[in-house]
Order: sequence, then structure tokens, then C-alpha cells
Amino acid sequence: MKIITRIVVLAIATMGHWASARQIDVAEFLRERGAEKAELRQLARSPSPAVVPVGFYEKDSVVPSCGLLVAAPRAAKPRYIDILSADGGSTFPACVAIPSIRSFHLQGRHYLAIEYLDQDTRDDTYRYFHYVYDDPVLGFVEDKNLNDEVPSSDVKREADGVKLARAAMMRKTFPQWRFLERDFIADDTSSFATFEDRNAHACHFAAEAGARPLSANLADVASATGCAGVLAATRLVTPRATYYIAMFKSNGGKQLVAVASLASDGTIKVEQDLSANINGTGATRDIKTARMALSQRLGALRNPPTRQ
Repeated sequence: MKIITRIVVLAIATMGHWASARQIDVAEFLRERGAEKAELRQLARSPSPAVVPVGFYEKDSVVPSCGLLVAAPRAAKPRYIDILSADGGSTFPACVAIPSIRSFHLQGRHYLAIEYLDQDTRDDTYRYFHYVYDDPVLGFVEDKNLNDEVPSSDVKREADGVKLARAAMMRKTFPQWRFLERDFIADDTSSFATFEDRNAHACHFAAEAGARPLSANLADVASATGCAGVLAATRLVTPRATYYIAMFKSNGGKQLVAVASLASDGTIKVEQDLSANINGTGATRDIKTARMALSQRLGALRNPPTRQ
């Protein structure tokens, strides 16, 4: 079985976006709003010139608000996207920092993940992520569904806004299966998820590289009968591709693996032959053993023995 998908090639910004971005004037925005610039603890620089973060004090407010100024195509002035507004006269909530803004691609769209810190009380500060994507007509707009789906966290806990967005997308794309957060693997450009469907005695994996995920039934990939549960997942990074391994227990009690690969050009492939090789050699005692067997098999394929 061979299934292939390719990453959608996206332009980060159109020429119209760049031309409009130079017209963003934060001072003019504050003046027209009757607001005063706020010195946040951190104010990250945007990777896109079409989006500028801004922190400010509204009229009669003693704590800062924050948002984004967006250069919309063919618009005379930038559009404002609110992230966190302070309540007039109240001490909280307050937007105290925008530590990072990261660019990534998901489901065929170019996104920005804006990390911001919301101080809710004197002692409680939370980390949130606000997501916008580049619409070809409107410029960057909010993804309200994604903003609602990604949870907040205590500021003392580390959080990866891109990984959280990819996990939320996987859950939404395959709501009929139980997403296994324990085994989720993600980075700036791709992700790999495992799922269980106990009612159907089936398990699945899904991989994506910025476009729609490709999914497969683990038992089908491993030529097994049914799945009693996913045991673990890992990845192996090589110069040519990244390989993902999902280990599961079949209905017959065997520990087996299903392998997928992500090439450097974004091609995702279900590796049925590699899966069969690892399972056939019995290198499935644990996920580390299977990963080592995959590495050895790939090395043998790259350097086949020469005939004497």
C-alpha cells in the first residue's frame, strides 16, 4: 500500500501585503483612538511586516490592552484585531507581555501564533495564544475556532503555541477517534498523531506537513487483525526524511509497528514494506528496539552490499 500527499506550497506574503505593511503607523492609530502607548514587559517582533503587535492604555484605563495592527490589501488604514482589552477603571485583566510571534503553516494556510500573558489577579498570570491566518482577500484574520480550542496555561509552565495548534487541528479533523496526546509529536513544520477507536477495535495514525493530514489504519499497514491499543510512538530523523513509528498491540496480542515517512519536499508516505521488515524480524519488544531496527534497515537500503 502506498499513499502519498504533498505539502501545499504557500506564499508568506503577497506584494500587496508588503506594500500595505509599510503604511502601518502605530502612533497614528494611538492618536485616533485616544490611547497611550504601553511599555509591555515584552513586545515581540512580528515575522510578517503585514502584522504589527501593539500595547496601549485605553482612555481612563490604568492597565494595558494589546492587539494587532494588520495591513489589509487595498485598505487605506490598517485593521485592528483585539487580543486582550482591559476593563475601564479595573486593575485586571491586563495584557502584560507578548513574548513571541511565530509563523507556521497548517491546513493549507499561513498562520501566526501570538503568545500573550494575561494577568488576571495580583498573583495569577496565564499564557494564551491568539491565532491569525493570511486570507488572500482580507489579509490576516482571526481563527476564532482555533483560538477557542487551544487552552491557556499557567505562566510558569512552558507551552508551544504551534504544537498546541497542530494538536487542536488533529482532534478536529478526526473527532470520531480518541486522540492520544501522550504520543503526539510535532515541530514547526509537521506533526504525527495516534488515535484509538475502541468500539471498532481499530487504531490509526495521521501525519501532516502543513496541508490536510494523511491517515492510515495501523493494522492495515502492519497486515494484522485489529488493534487492542496504541503502545507508543517515536520518530527517526534522517537527512532525506523523517520516519514516524507507531507501536500497537494487535487483537492477537502481538506487538507490531506501523511506519510513515515525511520527505524533505513534504511528501508523506505510508511505509508498508519497512513496517513488514521490522515486524518480520521481531524487533518490536519496545519502541527503542523498533527505532534501532528501522535505522539499521534504512542504512542497509542506502548502502547495499556489493557483489564480489
